[in-house]
Amino acid sequence: MTNDTQTAVLLFRRLEGAARQPLLLHELEARLSADGRSLVLSRYRERFTADGKPYRHETHRSVPIAALLRWMTRQGA
Repeated sequence: MTNDTQTAVLLFRRLEGAARQPLLLHELEARLSADGRSLVLSRYRERFTADGKPYRHETHRSVPIAALLRWMTRQGA
């Protein structure tokens, strides 16, 4: 799930599953955009059903760093 040009920071990872249950992998990562102006948050989910069929879902959200800093200032951070 990582971008080849930037190193991602793994914020959260959960791996669930048992012998008779489907396997679930859930990750949340953060990295800088290629131009360095935005923070990119990526969420990745992968599920394997009992019969071995995979289901994958990946989303990315980009937040301008300037907007993030303004929000942090308003929050008193």
